[in-house]
Amino acid sequence: MKLNQVTLITPRSELGSVMEELYEFGFFHPAGEGERDPVLRELERRVDKNLVALELVIQELNIRAEAGVLEQLAGRRIAEQREFTADDINELLDRLDSEAGPLINELNNLLETRRRLREGLNSMYPILEGLKLVSGLNIDLNTLGRIRRFYVLLAVVQQREVAELRRSLTEAVVVEHPLQRGYSATLIIANIRDADRVDRIVKGLGVRPFDIPRDLPQNTSEAFKVFSGRVAEAENKLREVEDRLNTYTMREASKLLALRDAYKVLKEAVHRLAPTGMLKRFAVVKGYIPENLTEEFIRRFGSKYPVYSSHPRQLHHGHEHGGEGGETSKPPTLLSNKGIVKAFENITKVQGIPGYFEIDPTPFVAFFFAIFYGIMFADLGQGIIIFLFSLFMLKRTTGNLRLWAMLLAVLGVSSSIGGFMIGEAFGFKIGKTIPTPGILELVEVHNGTKQFNIAEVQKLLIFTILMGALHIVVGYVLSIVKLVKNGEALEAFTSKIPTLTMYLFGILFALAFFGAGGRMENIMTEDAPAPLIGLPTSLVGTVGIAGAIASIFALLFGKLAAGFAGLGPKVGFVSAIGQGLLEVLENIIHFLSNTISYARLAILLIVHIALLLLLNTAWEALGIVSLPILVVGNVGIILLEGMLVFIQALRLHLYEFFTKFYDGVGYEFRRIAEETPFARVIIGRR
Repeated sequence: MKLNQVTLITPRSELGSVMEELYEFGFFHPAGEGERDPVLRELERRVDKNLVALELVIQELNIRAEAGVLEQLAGRRIAEQREFTADDINELLDRLDSEAGPLINELNNLLETRRRLREGLNSMYPILEGLKLVSGLNIDLNTLGRIRRFYVLLAVVQQREVAELRRSLTEAVVVEHPLQRGYSATLIIANIRDADRVDRIVKGLGVRPFDIPRDLPQNTSEAFKVFSGRVAEAENKLREVEDRLNTYTMREASKLLALRDAYKVLKEAVHRLAPTGMLKRFAVVKGYIPENLTEEFIRRFGSKYPVYSSHPRQLHHGHEHGGEGGETSKPPTLLSNKGIVKAFENITKVQGIPGYFEIDPTPFVAFFFAIFYGIMFADLGQGIIIFLFSLFMLKRTTGNLRLWAMLLAVLGVSSSIGGFMIGEAFGFKIGKTIPTPGILELVEVHNGTKQFNIAEVQKLLIFTILMGALHIVVGYVLSIVKLVKNGEALEAFTSKIPTLTMYLFGILFALAFFGAGGRMENIMTEDAPAPLIGLPTSLVGTVGIAGAIASIFALLFGKLAAGFAGLGPKVGFVSAIGQGLLEVLENIIHFLSNTISYARLAILLIVHIALLLLLNTAWEALGIVSLPILVVGNVGIILLEGMLVFIQALRLHLYEFFTKFYDGVGYEFRRIAEETPFARVIIGRR
């Protein structure tokens, strides 16, 4: 869709009300430059405060922002969209803050309590574990501490370390009592004179004395009993807090997501509008609007503020082109595809967004992608299954998944049409039941054995190669149109047009070659009709060879002749011939590899039919008993081969089509009044 660039000049004191009016207008893509307005910057800080707090709370509570594909198909929804309305931004922020503030405070308090309880329990569990190990010993540490004539130390060590202790402490007595999980309670008794030495050895071996916290009874059994109660109490408190948080999550998840998205939409709008030029007292607001809304924009803002409108224009080799007063810039792209074509925008976006001055290939993608898929996956029954599933998906899903569902519906219809044309459903012939054209009989029966009809397979290969040639030709034509639009007509006439004609005449040469039975010497003399077009092979061969040679000469000498005629920059003879020769050789390689690549259309259809033939032998052998096998097999083929066919159709577009003309370096038009699946913000009276 065509856009206009608009510039609006307003006193900075009125920038807030201008922003509200622009938000109410909706279709405005901010593209300001210069310093950020201090008032809007402060407003953004206010928005950001609660936005960050909400995002942290949502992250802590593990609230999911969207349901997965399978969950949506199962009917699960995260939340419904909520509408936030206000007359101005400050009023809206006051409402959001009054609603979000108490929620954030209460949830943060609960989260902080949970954090403290978890940290406390994490520090308590090791103590509890140690007390549990020695709880059966019933030892009073105070009693051990009152022994004055001996060095006494109680430690819990792994059983394999006890022997090392005994070897190291030859002058001490080491008493061992086995505990659970490979540990032992070890009592070390030594003469008080050897206390320092024993203490150094014990520490060197990494043995730590067993201590009971001072606020607990110093008897191991009693300490374990008291401390277990404390741990249980803390765990109960943690469960209560987590139950409250879970209740909040279930009850307030949709509200939290809606509030977060409302803040996010506001922040995005303020952030994008904040760059307002370098003037001290006036703000310069720049942006893009759809061309058909220009009059409404001027009528709405022109009576109060100076408004300037211009058409974006390109730079062509340093020369500006476009209407008077046009702006030289890189505008955003507002895609305007409708209906089923819009569903194929997802395919285009795989290669990037088309630039504003670039050709949008989506309509061509929609046409060829559907045809290619229908050829490779031609089956009436399975196509209907895909179509029905896409309708179910369309009903259950939201957002971008609905576009994928629409695309799937188109592919299902295309597969059904392909299957109807060849008279097959689930691999069975349906010509006797349903009247079908039966344009191809790929499978024939000889002596009760099914096998592929080689003649029909050859027809299919020829058809798919021709479809590929058409696809490639469209790509070359679009590349020529692109160059002419960009002011590079010389490049179009000296490179792309000769390349296109070389390819077309090369096709004629190939037809003549097959018409002459594969004998090069007969191409110019054979009177038999050439395949497909029915003209004499000699005529087709002569035209093909002459046209290809003329195209090669144009590639070799086109730029050189244009330079001599003053139509372009002068180039050296050797440079021009060398570059042209490289282009000719590159074209020949690309013509062959790109065209042959489309044979995959026929190959994948043959593979599809072969798989179904193999599967359907179960029906012929077992009859109705094989029905579960057929159902599972067909589902597997739809899932696996359906995906494989999709990938191959995508590959043909990415490598054989887009590479001819498409850059995909644009960026999308984004309204200042955006909305999300959870929040829709309305500012102003509507």
